[in-house]
Amino acid sequence: MVKEILLIISVILQIIAAIVAIGLTRRTKYNLSWMLFTVALTCMAFLRLGEYVQITDLKEWRLPSEFFIWTGIVTSLCFAVGMLLVQKIFNYIARAERQRRISERRILNTVLRTEEKERQRFSKDLHDGLGPLLSSAKMSISALSSGDTDERNREILRNANYVIDEAIRSLREISVNLSPHILNDFGLSRAISNFINRLPRGAMRINFSTNLRTERFDMDIEVILYRIVCELINNSLKHSGASVATVSLVYADGVLRLDYRDNGCGFDVAKVEQKGMGIANIQSRVSSLKGDFALKSTPGRGMNAVVEVHV
Repeated sequence: MVKEILLIISVILQIIAAIVAIGLTRRTKYNLSWMLFTVALTCMAFLRLGEYVQITDLKEWRLPSEFFIWTGIVTSLCFAVGMLLVQKIFNYIARAERQRRISERRILNTVLRTEEKERQRFSKDLHDGLGPLLSSAKMSISALSSGDTDERNREILRNANYVIDEAIRSLREISVNLSPHILNDFGLSRAISNFINRLPRGAMRINFSTNLRTERFDMDIEVILYRIVCELINNSLKHSGASVATVSLVYADGVLRLDYRDNGCGFDVAKVEQKGMGIANIQSRVSSLKGDFALKSTPGRGMNAVVEVHV
């Protein structure tokens, strides 16, 4: 009795599987494989029915042995050829995934390059357009200050001169942050060192070490790593409350490795990766270089970020 029940269940399941295989023929490129699986599952269902007849009293329904032989052969062939075609499906999926990743990387590289070009253009416009205007205004005020004026007007001119000096200083700082000329002229190590030296004193001590001297790398690599360092340092200044941060930049065996850590408040990495746009930007930038990015942190125990890029 148990055999009969199991055989009936087996037939039902094989028929359901055949129906599912028919449905898959419309959803994949190599639909012949699912057609073959449908035939094989249907043959298996007939085999189970034949076995059911063999062990019951339905003698008039018993099938010849040739039926079982040929049905088994057809089933085996359909499964064998179907599996070969399924392998093609997986190969096709893998190729499509590779093409998708290549396309995403190209799009991201284009976006980053366009962004950098716009930064350079905007920096140049500020420096060449607004800079001379402020310098001219400073010269005019200096000329007025040298004339005969009372104390009240001299105080006004001194304040105006101070405001213009601050505007010029801020303009230079914005221009440098938008497009650091030191990065273009002297390379990654000097640019990072210059960025650290321009930060306000006392907020956080930053220790920078590197084995780079005059080595230069692809411009995309230098710009992206520079932006990553700036992003990490700014995050520490804004959110971590750290007193010390360490930046290490090492080039060895064709790999450029950036190691950044601070002793701040730390965070839950999973939550930050879900909500933090800064970390997402860093991950996308590293991905565009086919590099590796690892982020470690525990609340109350600081953070550590490592970027490795093959150059």
